Amino acid sequence: MKTRIKMALAVGIMPLVMLASGCQFTGEPLFQESEHSFNFGGATNDSALLSERVRQALRNNPETAIVRIQISELSEDSVKLSGFVDNDAISHQIERVAGQVEGVRFVVNSLFITKDN
Repeated sequence: MKTRIKMALAVGIMPLVMLASGCQFTGEPLFQESEHSFNFGGATNDSALLSERVRQALRNNPETAIVRIQISELSEDSVKLSGFVDNDAISHQIERVAGQVEGVRFVVNSLFITKDN
């Protein structure tokens, strides 16, 4: 009996809550992926490829081959560089190399300089 009352209250109150909040339930997902969606959390199928291409380009460049930084994708054409580097020159070089990778249009440089020569 108590379960039926709880269910009736829940079913009866839910539309009122949605109406009061200005929402209408259409049965569709609240969030959908679109061409304008951003992935701020981490790698998706494509992001793993993009971040790996950036990582490989950094390894292939003699000036950036030994840096150890994190590379994550913010969107399908944007990467974020984070970590610690020795100076401003290497930070800019890493940003340049990452920006030249095919598929990268935007680079967010969040690298910290630990010492400046």
